Amino acid sequence: MSTIDVDRKARLRDIVRSKGGDLLDCPISGSPGMVAPRLATTFASGDKDSVDKVRPVLDAISGPWVYTGPFGTGAQMKYVANLLLAVHTVAAAEAMALARRSGLDLELVQKTLDNSIASSAIWKQRGPMMAERTWSPAPGPVRTLHPILEQIEDHAAKTGLSTSVFAAAKEVFDKALADGWGDLDIACVHDQVNQ
Repeated sequence: MSTIDVDRKARLRDIVRSKGGDLLDCPISGSPGMVAPRLATTFASGDKDSVDKVRPVLDAISGPWVYTGPFGTGAQMKYVANLLLAVHTVAAAEAMALARRSGLDLELVQKTLDNSIASSAIWKQRGPMMAERTWSPAPGPVRTLHPILEQIEDHAAKTGLSTSVFAAAKEVFDKALADGWGDLDIACVHDQVNQ
């Protein structure tokens, strides 16, 4: 259920299979605080029969879960989700920083945009943290997201896709990590873009 490199996970699967078992790729999408209330989503991938055998386990430990297909597609689905997470977080940070520098009432900005076409789940969840500049406790620390961003970068390169928007967002997270902000929530990138 960890988000680790698919090739590395496939090597582990092969070892488990050589001993008569099977290993699935079932990463969880959502911050740690979303797991207990069953709000996180699991992307289950691998042999369909093996996934069917563990269906009761997935039902018991996961919120919504989806079978994404052959082994590795679970991680790839998480890459897509976290690409959006990174981009949306930096976009929300820039929007909040612009509102702040414009002298707007940040609470009014948040409430007005929450249900507009411009909104996102990140805006709704992290916007208030950005407005208050509150990064702890960290429901989703930078250090947890950053290794996945590196995997996304590698995977996108393997597919030949140019990800200029993601690359720009990743640079903001790279700087946050380099500046020692790894234990802070991802919302802290507000201060990275507002420097």
